[in-house]
Amino acid sequence: MEVVEELRKGEEGECPICLEAFEDAVLTPCAHRLCRECLLASWRSTTSGLCPVCRTTVNKQDLITAPTDCRFQVDVEKNWVESSKVSALLHELEKLRGSGSKSIVFSQWTAFLDLLQIPLSRNKIIFARLDGTLNQQQREKVISRFTEEKDIMVLLMSLKAGGVGINLTAACNAFLLDPWWNPAVEEQAVMRIHRIGQTKPVTIKRFIVKGTVEERMESVQARKQRMISGALTDQEVRTARIEELKMLFT
Repeated sequence: MEVVEELRKGEEGECPICLEAFEDAVLTPCAHRLCRECLLASWRSTTSGLCPVCRTTVNKQDLITAPTDCRFQVDVEKNWVESSKVSALLHELEKLRGSGSKSIVFSQWTAFLDLLQIPLSRNKIIFARLDGTLNQQQREKVISRFTEEKDIMVLLMSLKAGGVGINLTAACNAFLLDPWWNPAVEEQAVMRIHRIGQTKPVTIKRFIVKGTVEERMESVQARKQRMISGALTDQEVRTARIEELKMLFT
């Protein structure tokens, strides 16, 4: 089967729902590979639903975690070089050290979260981590520790994992390290912090590197917000989509 051959060769592929590289990939009994969060979010029930590829009924208990290779092939800790974005994040976290306030650091790339663990550990910033590789019980345990243990200052979180029914009101600071083409995904993640039960002012900071594709993605986000608000006509929407592609790749 095609999916088995892809796994055997170590090919990454992409999720047929979000059309991005897999985040915590699972295999269905009908032999389709999808992001766990994407699949579960597409179901009306919490225990079963239809495979979005072939419409076969799938039970949650029958999902199999797809194997992954080692993420890094070099000793990244030994060869670590701090980027300007990481330096800026560390500066923000250092300013909050001793304040008692907690922070969520969001990235859409779990590999980036892997890398962030190096400078956080070196700077003795105690952190926890939540991403798509954790099951529900493990997620609840991480959130409980982050909420209750005063020493844990930072929660590293993948953007998708942060947008699905999680209460993170223990934190009052959010740092978004990379833009997502769909602004609703970012908003969903931030709303885990800024919601009923939050008793402190919430600060949201986004990190955009000047002169890179991130600036262009920010412009795409602004256009999508205008589309959502109904500020564009149908013709303007069609034109905007073409311009988005030109903007990203030129």
